[in-house]
Amino acid sequence: MPQVNDIIIYTTYGICKIKDKIEIKLNDSVGEYFVLVPLTDSKAELTIPTSNELIMSRVLPLLSKDEITTLINEIPFIDTYWIDNDNQRKKEFSEIVKKGNRRENLKLIKSIKNHQMSLKGKGRKLHATDEAAMKDALKLILDEFSYVLDRDRLDLQNELNTVLIK
Repeated sequence: MPQVNDIIIYTTYGICKIKDKIEIKLNDSVGEYFVLVPLTDSKAELTIPTSNELIMSRVLPLLSKDEITTLINEIPFIDTYWIDNDNQRKKEFSEIVKKGNRRENLKLIKSIKNHQMSLKGKGRKLHATDEAAMKDALKLILDEFSYVLDRDRLDLQNELNTVLIK
């Protein structure tokens, strides 16, 4: 279980600091909640129930520098895929982002970028939902990787883009 002052990934919002653990009374029951502060917006606060398994499954510890470096080195070997059914693809891509598995997020990004390149060759563009899924997955990856590696976000994004489209 994460602790107060931990820096975590909350897959719905990105990298956050656990500011506090509080008790809130709703109806006749008292529950424990984490107060999260997104590092990209220190004025915002999110309150999440620690007893909700689904929500807590989206609170992940940061990867280590070695784990991130290994993932980046594995990108060229990550297989891509495509789901032709728009609704099924939207649902699966949304679940991947929510679960926060970094390898799966990189696979999603790489798959969408490959599809984008094939569409570009035909003079077509990505569906807005695919673009949004890629943007969400990329935000989570860049938030964490740039923070842990202490790298400029834009430089890291440029480096990842060159590896992801190979």
